[in-house]
Amino acid sequence: MQRILNNIKTYLETIPITPTSWLLGVSGVLMVRFFLESFSSFNASGFFASDASTLIHYYLFFIGGLFALMLILKVFIPNWKNIIPQFTAITLPAIFIPPIVDLIVSGGKGFKTTYFFDMPEEIFSSFLNFGSSGVTIGLRIEILIVLLCLGVFVYLVQKSFIRAILAPIVVYAMVFVFASLPSFISFLAQVKSLFVVEPVVFFGQAMSESLTLANNLHGSLDYGSAYRVYEIGFNFVMGKVLFLISSILVALWFYLNFKPKFIAVFRNSRKERAAHYILTIFIGIIFAYFKFYPLELNWTDWLSVLTLCLAFYFAGMFSICTNDLVDEGIDKISNQERPLVSGVLSREEMKQASIIFLVASLIAAFLSGYTAFFFVITFISLYYVYSVPPTRFKIIPLFSSFIIGLCYSTTALAGFFLVSPLKIVSAFPIKLFVAVVVIITFLSHARDIKDIKGDKAFGINTVPVLLGDVWGPRVVGLFTGFSFILVPLFSGLNMLYLSAVPASIFSYYYVNKKPYTEKPLFVTYFLFVLVSVLLLLFNLEFNM
Repeated sequence: MQRILNNIKTYLETIPITPTSWLLGVSGVLMVRFFLESFSSFNASGFFASDASTLIHYYLFFIGGLFALMLILKVFIPNWKNIIPQFTAITLPAIFIPPIVDLIVSGGKGFKTTYFFDMPEEIFSSFLNFGSSGVTIGLRIEILIVLLCLGVFVYLVQKSFIRAILAPIVVYAMVFVFASLPSFISFLAQVKSLFVVEPVVFFGQAMSESLTLANNLHGSLDYGSAYRVYEIGFNFVMGKVLFLISSILVALWFYLNFKPKFIAVFRNSRKERAAHYILTIFIGIIFAYFKFYPLELNWTDWLSVLTLCLAFYFAGMFSICTNDLVDEGIDKISNQERPLVSGVLSREEMKQASIIFLVASLIAAFLSGYTAFFFVITFISLYYVYSVPPTRFKIIPLFSSFIIGLCYSTTALAGFFLVSPLKIVSAFPIKLFVAVVVIITFLSHARDIKDIKGDKAFGINTVPVLLGDVWGPRVVGLFTGFSFILVPLFSGLNMLYLSAVPASIFSYYYVNKKPYTEKPLFVTYFLFVLVSVLLLLFNLEFNM
């Protein structure tokens, strides 16, 4: 038996694997499962599970479960930790068991599979029985076979009865938690309530009161019935929950297995710029809030806000990866700490990271709503044509900064329309659109100061390169300072000069300070925002 295990391990070690090849292989297996399950466990509405909301919901359920399983296996079979992705990929067809068994046992009619919608007093009983409803014969057989095989496998690999017993128990608990997610969400949200409503009712109430559910229901489509609307709304809510869970589990997996690379990618994420994107999203949300006051956001709405922020964060990470691949020569001169230049990541690994970030961004954007999906794609497209040949518009002075201004406008638009009850273009204040584009166009020139040497060497004609080492920083400092003054000019709020003038002076100073670093400039910017908000709150309270 040990010889067989060694042969299996050797075979797994010979399988070439990358994050994208693993994802594609697993996705293929999952699609076969979804196809079979369309016959063995069709929706109550009678539709095939072919719509995007259902597929993404199911997909994220399994992806989250797979990464949780891989983390568990890493603990219980550490000798196989380097080949756990290959092991999970080739054993994944075990998920075909439930639909096939259910079709055979039911004579082709199938059985309905659902989450566990238990009340608090029913949870322990459901855990012991693996659910009182929604669990088909095929699922029970699959769980039993997988847990028995896992226990035997862990014992054969580790020669430990304790591990062999604990591993199936932990995996079973993980599966139960995933299957009971609606129940746990319902309990947590109602923890302070005297009377707890059933999870099905709780989700129905939350979706009916949600401002952001309309983002996931296109006004031009006919959904057939109220039940179908509930199905799609539930898919999107659970999809967002599972996206957050999956993101955490995926990040944890890469951190534990590729710690230096993970830390290098995180440090390369331009955190200040990411915070700026998120701040602009909230500017859009705040404008919508006051324009359509009063607006009340429930937990599903805040879940949508978080998902939207992650969509733009991952979109930014994709743009960073593609930019670093193109600018490797420039970064060898100006940004030697970046992972591609320092050798922490290879070009192939950077490409793999870019694909993962792109997929994550598009999924999060879709879950956030149709308009958010459009704005995120626009954001990605703008940064791509800015950075990557043949367009590479970053080489065109002023126009490149205008593109960056458009990028930031998409974040403000996404935040606004996320909570706005009106989804028409004219609902967005055109003055705010112009303000964001113009202010960021002036402000974004500061990003070119640190790259002067590299840009000059590779013929990138930014404003500081064209004007030289003396006048370049001076003009950029004037542009940056003027961007702060534009805030009270556009808003008509004269009190904001109290924060804009000092920010303008400090920004000019930091742009021209030698050696130049970006951090003080970002600190100035965020302090300006903080002081401006405090001034507005003080004025509001004083007028009341």
